[in-house]
Amino acid sequence: MSAPTVGMLPTAPQILCAFQGRRFQDRELLRSAHALAELHARRAEVRDAYLVAEIDCRRSELVDDINDWVAQEMPQHRNGASLHTESLGAVVDRMARSWVNANQAIDVDGPRSDNTHKHWYHLAELVDGYTDLVTDVAGGRRRLPEQ
Repeated sequence: MSAPTVGMLPTAPQILCAFQGRRFQDRELLRSAHALAELHARRAEVRDAYLVAEIDCRRSELVDDINDWVAQEMPQHRNGASLHTESLGAVVDRMARSWVNANQAIDVDGPRSDNTHKHWYHLAELVDGYTDLVTDVAGGRRRLPEQ
């Protein structure tokens, strides 16, 4: 079941498709999600501290881009809505990192390993959390921090 959306906020399956490189070009937030997944994949391969810092700087910019988009496009319910502890950009960044780790675990350890299962289970937890967050924001029970 897809989560309700707020404005143009994508569902968790749409975010996962963007990480894969599918159906993301037409939406700014999905383009940023795709770029975050690519950066996490690159970060896992590089060992040079300078390159890691450059990647992390670009990730931070993309997280800010997502947060700026949210601030412009999504109405926030203030009356009685609890404040979520992290921005939507930070949530998408963590999902991207987990998605990359889960896919790398399959490549390294195979699809049936305990390590692979652990990584995919963690990603599933993040997807559930994202879905709950979207549902709560749509229902006015939760609001996102401004930055």
